[in-house]
Amino acid sequence: MLLATNGYGADPGLVARHCPEIADAVYHGSETSRGDALRIGSALGADTAFLDSYQGHAALAQKSATLVGWATVMHGGYMLDLTGRRFGDETTGYSEYAAVLATRPDATGWLVFDRRVHDACLPFTDFRQTVESGGLVWADDAEGLATATGLPATEVAAEVAATAALARGAGTDRFGRTDFEAPLEPPYAAVRVVPALFHTQGGLVVDGSARVLRPDGNPIPGLYASGGAAAGISGHGASGYLAGNGLLPALGLAFLAADHVVSTEGPR
Repeated sequence: MLLATNGYGADPGLVARHCPEIADAVYHGSETSRGDALRIGSALGADTAFLDSYQGHAALAQKSATLVGWATVMHGGYMLDLTGRRFGDETTGYSEYAAVLATRPDATGWLVFDRRVHDACLPFTDFRQTVESGGLVWADDAEGLATATGLPATEVAAEVAATAALARGAGTDRFGRTDFEAPLEPPYAAVRVVPALFHTQGGLVVDGSARVLRPDGNPIPGLYASGGAAAGISGHGASGYLAGNGLLPALGLAFLAADHVVSTEGPR
């Protein structure tokens, strides 16, 4: 049997138990990811690992539930919370930053960028869907940005000026961010975002043939796991996710399982 039912992101109880920092975020994954493999494997005596690991995302558009995309940040965008201030180094990563955003007032923020960043991100389907949904607001200056977003004008103006200076190489960011690519120029765009949980990463411990293992390291006969059902190559928390290591265990471990069955039992 190959367990390939993904993780447990659609089970609020399991998420609250293993990933409490992201438990209140919007779940943006498959509704069938309810921890079935975890329950089946555990009932059969399987070992588990990295159950606190998950892929989050800090840029899900609140209005349309579409993905804004982190290319906006990598091209120089930044995030403000409801106080009108930045609250961390956005370049730590979209998965890691989801939990950071979740701690802010009302667990929401505004992702700010400009026309240059907007145009650079248009090749991405998710970003285009966000634009087409009407989720962006535009402003000709910092005061207009504050008005469009409903954020405090003084704080927004100070942050817009400060980040522009940092992007020009003046000063050191208080959060440690070192790359803003280029200063944002008016008109400014902003989209309200919320943190999201995409999928969990930890699961059943497997060996190099995708066989599910007991705590003593011995395989459970006839039981395999792949994808989010297996611990795979996850680490702990949000930082345990790297782009692709959700799909890689799904494809790779399934192949290894099939290869092991054929090599030990022959083709069927």
